Amino acid sequence: MKLMKNLTVDWVADYLKSKGIDRVFLYPGGTIAPLINAFIDKDILIDVFKSEQGAGYAALAYARVTGKTQVCMVTSGPGVTNVISPLADAYYDSTPLLLITGQIGTADLTIRKNVRQRGFQETPTIELVKPLSKYASCLLTEEQVYTDLPIAFNHTVDGRKGPSVIDFPMDIQRTEVSETPTIYNKVTNSLQALTLSFDAFKEVARYGECSKRPVILLGQGALSSGEFNLYIEVANKLNAIVVTSFLGIGSFDTNSDRCMGYIGHTGNQVANHAVNECDFLLVLGARLDLRQTGTVVDEFAKNADIVWVDIDANELENPRVSVKWKIHLDVKKFCNGFLEVLDKSNTCAKDWHEGLLNLKKQKTDDVPNKESNYIQPRELLDQISNAMNNDSTIVVTGVGCHQHWAARHLPYNPNLHAHMTSGGHGTMGYDLPSSIGAAMACPEKTVLCVVGDGSLLMNIQELASLCERQLNVKILVMNNSRLGIVSQFQLITWGSDPTTGDFISPNFSEIAKGFGVPSKRVELMSSLYSQVDWFWKESGPVLLEVMIDPDSDVTPMLLAGQNLGEMWEGRIS
Repeated sequence: MKLMKNLTVDWVADYLKSKGIDRVFLYPGGTIAPLINAFIDKDILIDVFKSEQGAGYAALAYARVTGKTQVCMVTSGPGVTNVISPLADAYYDSTPLLLITGQIGTADLTIRKNVRQRGFQETPTIELVKPLSKYASCLLTEEQVYTDLPIAFNHTVDGRKGPSVIDFPMDIQRTEVSETPTIYNKVTNSLQALTLSFDAFKEVARYGECSKRPVILLGQGALSSGEFNLYIEVANKLNAIVVTSFLGIGSFDTNSDRCMGYIGHTGNQVANHAVNECDFLLVLGARLDLRQTGTVVDEFAKNADIVWVDIDANELENPRVSVKWKIHLDVKKFCNGFLEVLDKSNTCAKDWHEGLLNLKKQKTDDVPNKESNYIQPRELLDQISNAMNNDSTIVVTGVGCHQHWAARHLPYNPNLHAHMTSGGHGTMGYDLPSSIGAAMACPEKTVLCVVGDGSLLMNIQELASLCERQLNVKILVMNNSRLGIVSQFQLITWGSDPTTGDFISPNFSEIAKGFGVPSKRVELMSSLYSQVDWFWKESGPVLLEVMIDPDSDVTPMLLAGQNLGEMWEGRIS
């Protein structure tokens, strides 16, 4: 029972509820206790996880699936430092997230400024989070509650989506509302005034119409816009090959004859070939970062006229590669305008298109080692693909070899399948809590959590959160008893693996059983089919641990000093 009425925390709960927030993801702590009570009183659901990182990733995944801002809340000190990784993922991968952090009282914050710590579990939260957020504010007065919280919330969805942070001192949380507050609730959508002239559209269209090897690159901006039919129209009109960025996977049907997969460091070989050989490259909502272009930036699509469309002006102003047109515009608005000015369909690319399609059918990525007695990654994922092909599925991956194998070999049809992973930040441990958040957002869908042994160990405690909720999450553990992607890099570069070669993995199947998750472990190819069949048909939480070939690598791979047409194809022994 509350001792005081009409506190600022009550106003916060009312405000968030008015913005559509019906749940808050958190790990509890003392400096957020008043907020927790206020949310409960206002019938906002409290979703408690087993760690701050788990809560953060669940909130992030819920936001990515719904496209709407979600709220994560942690206590001060270690609560803040533990949630920085999810915050960074939200920032780099453009996810709308409001992080509310507890803080010590303002009296301590404003005195003794030259000491290491002014109160128990106090950290310089704003200084820590500011580089990783679109907006960050510590609420040092009652008035700031009513002004800064709406500003923070609006920033999460204005322009390029991303996270905001509100640091909330304990005494301000307990402050009585003195009068009816004036709410700053202005939405400053930076895209509303953005336009492109008819003549500019015509010039871009002319180059596309005359191209003999046109390629469309779909990034996360294209994926989040969700205009999948528009991309098909543009591709058909240009007679273009379609590739995606790593975070753009799922924006175009990978089984389509037009789609060659994703590009970059571990991209599909045929997709990289397409970009390397193209003469017109239309980039829709992709950053063109290092993992997409490779290190030899002068060689990236060197024969192409590049058109780059993005909502982030800062990205456009600082390109890594030479770009002919930089267009600051929403992807949907660009595609609609582009289609209006295209006078004719491109018929010049037929032979080139057929050659790439033949290369795609050869399946040159991660060729199974027929001399090995171990289960091969691609053979495993081929069976998973057959199981999930017609099921509505969200694929969530951690970071490691399994991340790239799953991106390459699982099917992604925008009408059925979604792909979610840690992109710019590349965080191990992303997988399990994000799978829970995705399943909470879409309980009617199957969530396939593809995880490596190293990544699963990072947040394995969230198996308890999964069991508490009994969500339809299928955990596929690709256990190679090795930190594979790190090991592969070390072996390529230095010829030895001093840090990860003796990696010992536990029996994840037995651990999962201890949490109450039905689990099996498979070691032989002969029993793989039956176990995959069991795995896919089992309802609720389920885990299948597959012992794969420890010598399996991500091949081919783009190494430093190579362009997209020169991927390393060797096998590490």
